[in-house]
Amino acid sequence: MTKKQSIRHLLQNIYGYAFFNTFTLLTPVYAIFMQSRGVSDSGLSWIIMLYSLAILITQIPVTKITNHIGQKYAIVTGQTLKTITFALWLLWPSYAGFAIGMFLWGIQYAFSETTMNTLLYDELAARGGRHTYTRALGRYYTARTLGVALSAFGSLLLAYGYGIITLLSIASLALSVMCVLNIQVLSPHDNKTNKRTHFLGLFQSGWRIGNTVPCIMNLMLLALMVANFIYLDDYFSPIAVAIGIPTKYVGIMPLSLLGASILGQRLAYKFAHIQAGLIYTAICATGGLFIVFSYIYSPMAIFILGLAYFMGGILNTLLYSRFQDSIPSRYRSILLSFYSIGSNTVYIGICGIMGLGGILGDWRYAILMMGAVLIWIGLWGALFVRQVCNSPTDNICGNGTCTAPQIGPNSVM
Repeated sequence: MTKKQSIRHLLQNIYGYAFFNTFTLLTPVYAIFMQSRGVSDSGLSWIIMLYSLAILITQIPVTKITNHIGQKYAIVTGQTLKTITFALWLLWPSYAGFAIGMFLWGIQYAFSETTMNTLLYDELAARGGRHTYTRALGRYYTARTLGVALSAFGSLLLAYGYGIITLLSIASLALSVMCVLNIQVLSPHDNKTNKRTHFLGLFQSGWRIGNTVPCIMNLMLLALMVANFIYLDDYFSPIAVAIGIPTKYVGIMPLSLLGASILGQRLAYKFAHIQAGLIYTAICATGGLFIVFSYIYSPMAIFILGLAYFMGGILNTLLYSRFQDSIPSRYRSILLSFYSIGSNTVYIGICGIMGLGGILGDWRYAILMMGAVLIWIGLWGALFVRQVCNSPTDNICGNGTCTAPQIGPNSVM
């Protein structure tokens, strides 16, 4: 197999996994399903919060497990937990069942997301395709978002019951597992090849790098905050109902918004060398669009939110790509675990904000607050992150590359 064929085979399977993992018809209706079983608005936020709490609790031990079983089997383990989640919700549709399932789904994310991002970067590098990473990342996000967007049709199947929707979602997860098992791992950085490495030493070294090179830590914080404060996906269906969209058509909202996000992700590589000042301006502008949407708050305002999601698709891809570029390969899985922990810590706060909006009687108040925070993030980046990651080209972290300190072999063995 030639280098080009090897890269194509790798990416086809990774994109396939990304699509089938998110093409779950249950996604746009599970919140409605929970509320139809007596879960309140604030209760829904608490259940969703368990997803992020599970990641926070299990991310480090899950990374250690991945270090022993390898990336492919870690992802398969995660997909198994997600399958159990969907089956549990169907068989035990109660608050407790929803809560346990959401916790298991969080563990699945801990197994799969960090591992797949590590695998994509390192396997491209192993095949000599590192220069294609930003474009590949954008297409990976596109495949993932396309799966979520097409899942919007799940709302049209409500007439046939949640059973058929759940079974079709589980079938899609099975296809995602087939794609993962078809990936040939070549990278010497695959965790399974480093079983002798003391995990605690590697963890400490990764933490030391993050503290020693402020640009890495600041890039991580910037990327994870932007990604989370532009994320309303879990609340699409209740927001759609709140702005007056009939229940059977709530899929219109994720279909249109995630379509806008897909377009942004696909075009992100064209902005790979955009100046830092424009990135921070775009973050502030996205926050402003959230505020405008919360003010209009009607089906006509979906266009405004769609523009915010389009800009978010570009920003998420660029910032995450530059963060990946800043990480020494040996510590990629550890630093991406830190990213996951930080990301879900932030998302727990976002669930709290959304829950507060539910308590106040309208999701629009929560969206307004999230828009204000996005503006603050853009200003913080312009005033502080840009200074820490200053470079002659005025790009974040010097076109995305930070120099990590040399770590001696005794510190990780």
